Amino acid sequence: MVNFPKTLLLLPAFIGSSYALVSAVDSSSLVPTATYTKARGEGFTKAIIRGYEEACGIGGEVDPNFVGSYNNARAAGYTDIDTYWLPCNGSGNNCKSYATQLSEIAATFSAHSMKIGTIWIDLEKDAAICNNWNYGTAGNQAQAKSLIAAMKATGFNFGIYSTPGEWSTLFGSTSFVLDNSVPLWFATFNNVQTLTLGTPFGGWTSAVGHQYTDVSASGLFDLSVFAN
Repeated sequence: MVNFPKTLLLLPAFIGSSYALVSAVDSSSLVPTATYTKARGEGFTKAIIRGYEEACGIGGEVDPNFVGSYNNARAAGYTDIDTYWLPCNGSGNNCKSYATQLSEIAATFSAHSMKIGTIWIDLEKDAAICNNWNYGTAGNQAQAKSLIAAMKATGFNFGIYSTPGEWSTLFGSTSFVLDNSVPLWFATFNNVQTLTLGTPFGGWTSAVGHQYTDVSASGLFDLSVFAN
C-alpha cells in the first residue's frame, strides 16, 4: 500500500468484467476534495483511507491524514468509505498493544462522527522502515492470532488485505489459515479488473476485493474493484 509516483490515467471501471463491480480508490496521503470529485466522476464510487499507520518510532498512531481525507471524500459525495489499519509490531519496536491501537481508531471515529464500513487489516512486511513481523514463522502466526482477537473484541466489521507473497513471507506458507471467515481484499498488480484469486491463500478461494494497480493520474491512489 506504499504509494509510488504514478503516471497513467485513472483506468475506466469494469474493463474485462462481464458483470458490474464497484470501483474503488485507496490512499495513504491527504487527498483533496477536487481529486476525490474527479475520481468519483470517473466511476470510482468507493474510497478506502488509511486510518492507522505503524509509526514504529512512537508505537503506532492514527494517520494524520485520515480525518482530512475522510472529510474531503465526504465533501466529494462519497458515502461508501472504508479504512485500513497498518498495525505497529516488531520485536525491536515499542508498539502499543493491538487493543490500544484499535481504541485510538475507535476514538477517532467517535470524535469526528465518522461512518466507516469495514476496517481492513493490512498484513504486509515492512523490512526497510520498521522491520515488522520479525518474530519468526510461529511467532508471526501467534501475533496475527492476537491481532485478530483484539479486532473481534471491538465489534467492528473487518476484513484482511494481503497478497499470496506477503502471506508466505509472514506466515511461512500460503496454506496457513488465520481466519478465512472474514472477507479478503488482495493485491495483484495485473491491471485486470476482476475478483479472480489466481493464487489462493490463507484458506480463501475467493475474494471480495482486488487491488489491481498502484498507478493513477493523481499519484494519490491505488485502484481496486469490489463485489457489488
